[in-house]
Amino acid sequence: MRSDDQIVFDEARQLIRDGDFGGALIPLEALIAVHPRSAALRWHRSRCLRALDRDAEAVADLDTVLALRPDYVPALVARAELAEAEDAGDEAIALLRRAHAIDAGDADVAFRLALLLADQAEAPDEAIALLTRAIATDPSRQEAWRLRADLRHRLASAPADDADVVGDPLGMRYDRTQLEAALADYQAAAAIADDLRVDLRIADVAQRLGRYEEAVVHGDAVLARLAVDDPVRPHVQELRDRAAAGPDGEREHYARMIEAALGEAGGADRSLQDDVAHAALRHAADQIRKGADLSSALETSVPESPDDASAAYIAHQIHNLAHEPPPGLEPALASEFPGYQQRHLAAVRRTIEPLGYVHLTDAEAKNLGQTLGQRVLIGLYVHPQYGTAAAYAMRPKWPGLLGFLALLLTGKWRAQRMLECVSRFADGTFLATREAGADVFDYAAAESFHLEKLADGSGPRAVAERHAARVRERLADLPGSAVDVPTTLDAIEGQWIESNQLKAEYRRSIDYVTDAELRGLLGKHYDRYAEKVRARLALMTTE
Repeated sequence: MRSDDQIVFDEARQLIRDGDFGGALIPLEALIAVHPRSAALRWHRSRCLRALDRDAEAVADLDTVLALRPDYVPALVARAELAEAEDAGDEAIALLRRAHAIDAGDADVAFRLALLLADQAEAPDEAIALLTRAIATDPSRQEAWRLRADLRHRLASAPADDADVVGDPLGMRYDRTQLEAALADYQAAAAIADDLRVDLRIADVAQRLGRYEEAVVHGDAVLARLAVDDPVRPHVQELRDRAAAGPDGEREHYARMIEAALGEAGGADRSLQDDVAHAALRHAADQIRKGADLSSALETSVPESPDDASAAYIAHQIHNLAHEPPPGLEPALASEFPGYQQRHLAAVRRTIEPLGYVHLTDAEAKNLGQTLGQRVLIGLYVHPQYGTAAAYAMRPKWPGLLGFLALLLTGKWRAQRMLECVSRFADGTFLATREAGADVFDYAAAESFHLEKLADGSGPRAVAERHAARVRERLADLPGSAVDVPTTLDAIEGQWIESNQLKAEYRRSIDYVTDAELRGLLGKHYDRYAEKVRARLALMTTE
């Protein structure tokens, strides 16, 4: 190039440095007219054309540069970028492979090629090898650490048959070695620069590996950088709290997701059909809490046939006897409940107040309502000598028209109107008295909970008088003993919880149900359902 051409070329390069790409084209094109095979002039014009979004013209110049200088790495990289912009990924990869073959130590080329390869469906081994070289050349390149971590995380999610595997409650399996390698790369990336995404990844992977304290630290790091009103914050807080709960945190999370999915079926006043669905999903949530993964929990909980569904529902109700939640007693307005419940409570009150019982309050057992699938009004009374009494009424679930007619003809379609009197003695023993009703479960063999059932139709007065007689008999047999009489709603709930624990212990001691109880429950359908119910109970009670 002559000295005057050099002056013009220097002018063009200065204009490029100043950012005047359009101005630089004028001297460059004048020089190219004189020197059409100059790779340097074509290279600089391609840079200006790209800056001016004239990509098609830039491609032509770059192709000329590469025809003249096939080993010019910057032109290969620039041409690959334009090919990628045109969605010609294979062409871009081929160009970058050429550049990498020429200069394997170029960290930028290795990273760019790895980035393209990472998007392909094939195994990411080649991309990981390229990133390893890029990191060795430039260890401060945070995005290379992060991308290699992402690829190793991808490999971890497809473990080989002989891999050391860790699992999660969703049933996902991960290669522990790859997961630990991914975690190390994410940690290296976090040490170079603050990155919310990297901290979240560390928290997630650390939790999968059982490193809960580390997961909490990085969850806190993300929360510290998020604004109070950031819409992402609740999600991050939930992840952090899940890690803080340790091994049970994730299982509890997915169990609650199942329970939240119950929707209307999880509320009070459910239909019988809703009750069946409720029982299945509750069981799935319980199985997840015991360590089952989501898919296997649903597989074992959702029945395959109508008979299986019925057996699962019956087994769930039996299982509830030993896993009844605290009642959650809250004061209630009688006017908000069905008329038949109000009328029963009014009749009981008229009957037992003359016997010395004092009405404490009307209440609703909120948690029990979730289990029963209907709201129940409870009239609560106390007696200074005999303890407490609870009056309530319930109707059976609507079983469909044919089922209703069958129950009606057999006299079973009727509300269960109950008065149950309960006394707790100082030694922790409970006496309870009520009518038998539809309840087939017996506690005669229980050590500290003694339930006596009167014949149906005996009525509230007979129940209260019989209970008083039983209390007097026990006090006579055990001089110095006394009845612990609660005077508040909380105290009544405390005794309710204590008596439930005694009944639960007894249920577990007999494998939840005796054959006689099961025969009484199933009646003529015993042969059809008994074994299915036992099998479902065995599955539900496996720890």
